[in-house]
Order: sequence, then structure tokens, then C-alpha cells
Amino acid sequence: MFVLQDIIDFFVKNMVDEKLGTIFNAHVVHADRSEQGAMDKNCIRLAKLAATAVDFPQTGRTVTMPQHLKPKVYPDFMEKEDFQSYKSDKILGQLYRKVIYSDIQLSSAAGDLPYDKDLELPGSAQFIPDAWNKKCSYDGQLNALMGQYKVNGEDEVVTGHIWSLLKYNSRKQGDLKERLKHAYHSLKNEFKHAFENLGEDHRQLTVDAKNTVYEQKASAWYQVTYDPKWAMKALGMREPEAEEYRQPARLLSFAWIPAEYLVRIKIRCLGTKELDNQKPINTLAHYLAKKI
Repeated sequence: MFVLQDIIDFFVKNMVDEKLGTIFNAHVVHADRSEQGAMDKNCIRLAKLAATAVDFPQTGRTVTMPQHLKPKVYPDFMEKEDFQSYKSDKILGQLYRKVIYSDIQLSSAAGDLPYDKDLELPGSAQFIPDAWNKKCSYDGQLNALMGQYKVNGEDEVVTGHIWSLLKYNSRKQGDLKERLKHAYHSLKNEFKHAFENLGEDHRQLTVDAKNTVYEQKASAWYQVTYDPKWAMKALGMREPEAEEYRQPARLLSFAWIPAEYLVRIKIRCLGTKELDNQKPINTLAHYLAKKI
């Protein structure tokens, strides 16, 4: 059962914790922005305020942080989404960016990602030249979106889970995320329609025959994305400044625009051979094979 003293103690503890959190955060900002680091005069002033705030339950002395010590912007590594952010050049900022970018920096070696030969279909060769041209167009527009919105990973654009807009406040981030999602949705639809357009030569085909052509076309789109020889060609066409702007070495989402046809190809292959779980599409295909 709570008594009045418990309530008083709880209130005092939370008041102290709130004050200390504000002071500590300000200390981090001033230390990061000053060449003197924690020895900066503002940091020393904040350290004294923190010491006084800690002793408040015993001394009753309160602290008020001067207005000029309250940060207006925060370093990126503090991830203060409700405030303006800046790129910190100190070691904490460097380490932070190395960590958050580590998951999106794909290796530039063309053979690093597995290539599934099950997805090569007879008849797909006729669609390879068109697939390559469309991939170049798609990748160029996707890179343009990433550059325009300062997004570092293809995965962010494709999934809509965008977390690298660090320098904007939360309201601006929300607006930019929605605009980027809409822009990528339009880009994906453009190439989805391009995939589905079989041209006049195939207009009179039966449904089954059209599905065969779609599978061959999807196979071609996969090959120009994942086949090592095409991957090497794509790497050779990268702009010199691509590395400077942290563009991924390989863009892979083009192959998965017609994902449903690749899954159908894989499911059919699973009926004729043992499952090789090392292949990246097998987990999904094996699951779907049981459901269909």
C-alpha cells in the first residue's frame, strides 16, 4: 500500500531524472560541437549543474538550465527524430554511420550473391536484350530517387521502411517518406506494365501460352540481375561518384518485379529435384508449394 512519502519520493526521483536527462543530452551536444570536447566551458558548466541536480533529494537545491545551453540541433548519432539533426564529424558520429550503413553496403564482387540456375528457362534468351535495357532504365531511375531523397539503401526505397533521413525533423521526414513511397510506387508500376506488355506478336496467345512467355520473360529479368556476367557488366557501368554517394554496388529489386512468375518456375522445379536450401528462393517456394 502506498503512503504519502512514497508518492513524494517517486515525484522527486522523476523530477531529478528528467532534469539530469536534459542536462546530459545537452552535455553530449556541446562536447560534440566543440573542439575542446568535454573540457569546453559549456560542458563544464553543465557538469556542475548535473552534480547539483543529483544532490537535490538531500539538499533541496534545484537547477535551471540557462537558455543558451539548450541545444537547438542534435548530432545524427543521438537519433533525436523530433529535432533538427546534423552530421557529426567526431568519432561517435563516424562509428554510428559505419554501423547503420554496414547492412546496406553490398559487396562489389559479382559472384557474392547466389545465382539460381533453376530460374533459367529455355526460350528466355530472346528476352535478354530487352530485359537488360529495361534494367538499365529502372536502375537509373531508382538511383535518381535515392540521390534526390538522400536515401542510402535500395531496401529502404523498395520496402518503404526508410530510416536514413536523419537530418530532418519528424514532420519533414514523414512528408519525404510519403513522397518517396509514392514515387517508387509509380516507378514499380511503370515497369510492371512494361513486363506485362507482350506486344502485338503475342496478342492472340492462349492464357497458358501467355503464362509460358511471362515465365520466360521473368527468367530474363532475373538473369540480367543475378547472372555473374551481367552483374559484372552492371558494375562496369557504375558512375565514378557512385561509391562517394554510397550507392549500393548492385541493385537487385528489378528481378523481383515479376516475382510471382519466378516463384511458379521454382515450385515446378521442386517437383523434379531434391530441395537445396542454400538457394535463396527455396524457402519461399517450398512454403508455397505446400499451400498450392
